[in-house]
Amino acid sequence: MATRSARPTILDAVLVVPGTMGSELCDAEGMVVWGLAPSLAAKHWLGGRTTVLHVTDEERAGARRLRATRLLRAPAFMPILRGVEPYTALLDRLRERAAAPAAIAEFPYDWRLGIDVAAPHLASAGFAHLERWRAEVRKRGLGDPADVRLAIVAHSMGGLITLWAARNHGLAEVLRQVITLGTPYFGAVKAVQILAAGRGAPPLMPPAAARALATTCPGLYDLLPRYRCVDEGGVLRTLETADVVGLDADSELAEEAQSRWTRLNLGSEQPLPYELHALAGAEQPTAQSLCLGSGDVTFLRSLRGVDHGGDSTVYRGSAAPLGAAAFTLPQRHAPLAQTSETRTFVVDRLLGRSTAPPLGTGAVGAEIPDVAAPGEVLEVVVTGADGFGDIAVTSTDLDSGEPTRWTEAVLEGDRLAFRHVGLASGLHRVEVRSGGWSPVSDVLLVSS
Repeated sequence: MATRSARPTILDAVLVVPGTMGSELCDAEGMVVWGLAPSLAAKHWLGGRTTVLHVTDEERAGARRLRATRLLRAPAFMPILRGVEPYTALLDRLRERAAAPAAIAEFPYDWRLGIDVAAPHLASAGFAHLERWRAEVRKRGLGDPADVRLAIVAHSMGGLITLWAARNHGLAEVLRQVITLGTPYFGAVKAVQILAAGRGAPPLMPPAAARALATTCPGLYDLLPRYRCVDEGGVLRTLETADVVGLDADSELAEEAQSRWTRLNLGSEQPLPYELHALAGAEQPTAQSLCLGSGDVTFLRSLRGVDHGGDSTVYRGSAAPLGAAAFTLPQRHAPLAQTSETRTFVVDRLLGRSTAPPLGTGAVGAEIPDVAAPGEVLEVVVTGADGFGDIAVTSTDLDSGEPTRWTEAVLEGDRLAFRHVGLASGLHRVEVRSGGWSPVSDVLLVSS
C-alpha cells in the first residue's frame, strides 16, 4: 500500500522584519507607547498624546529613548499613512510550516528612525538567529547545518532596512533569499502626503498631529519618492530636497535621507548574491505623482495620465527593484503582510515553489476613508466591480469586535458606492468582500 509523503518543511532560518509602524515601542519604564489596544490608540490621536513619539534632537544624535520590543499584536493607526495590521497570522503560518518553530524569529525595530540605524542590529540579529538554528538542526538531526542559510521576509520599510544590512553590514553573506511585501524600493508619494497634511489645522486634529510626528521621524523621510513623480505640465522630474523643505519639513532630515538613498544605489540594476522575490499590492487607488505650486500640493492617481494602481500607499512600479518582476495581489498596503494569499506566497517561495492566483476571481479596489467624525455619512467606493457578482462592505469596531454591514450601494458603471452613517468613535476595520481573494481592507479612525 502506498504511503502518504510528508509535507515539505522550511529548513532555513527565517527572520520576519515588519514595516513602518509595525513594531511595538516602549519607554524606559516599559510602558507601551506604540502598539496600544485599539481604544487607547484612538484616544491618543484624539487627545494629542502622540507627542511622546516625536524624535528628539538627542535621539537624532544617537540616544535611544524608546525600545522596540516585539512585532505588533494589535492593529495600529496613523492618519494619512493609515493602519498597520498584526503579523501574528504570518508568524503562525511560518512556524507551522517550519521544521521546528525555533526556525522562525522576528526583528522589531524603532521605525521612527532611519534605515541605517536599524540595519546593523538586523545584521547582528540575522547572524545570531542563523547560528542558533544551525545548532538546533545539528541537535535534532534535521540535516547538514552547513546547508542552512538565512531567509528574510520583510514588509514595507523592512525591505529597505534589509537591503541596507545586506549591502553595508555583511548580511548578504548568509542570505539565501529575501521576500519583500509592499516594499517601496523607489519610495511612495504617500510620504509627501503626510508631510503636506494638516498644515495650518488645529494641532489636536489627527492629521495635524500625524504630520507633527512625521516631520521629526528620519524613517518617514526614507520613504519619500525617488522616481520621477513631480508633474510639471506633463513633464516628470524627481522630488528635490527644496520641494520637501517647501512643505515646512526638516531640511537636514531630507538631505540625510537623500544621501541614504544614493548609497542604496537602487537606481541601477545590480546582480544580487541572493534571491529576491517581491510582492506588490495592486488595483487600489494610489497616489503616484504630484503637482507643486504656490505652497500647495495636488496628488494624482496616475503618471502622465496613466493609472498604474498600487496598494494605496506604494505605487505598483515602486514595489520591485529594477530588473525584477513582482507578484501582484489586489490588496491595500497594511493587510499585504497578513492575507492568506500572502502567507501562501511566502511559504511557496521559502519552499522553492511557484504561486498561482485563485482561478475565476475578479480583483477589486477600494477607496476607504481614513478619518471621519461620529455620525458622518461614510462612503466606500469599490472599483472594478462590474460583473464580479456579490460585493459586501462591512466594518468591525476593533475595541468591541462588533461588526456592521454597509447595505446601501449605488451602481456607477464598474464602481459601487457603499454608504453608512453613525460609526462610534474609535478604530474600525473596513472590509470589502468580493469572493475569491481575501477582503480588501483598511483601518478607519472615527474621531470627535
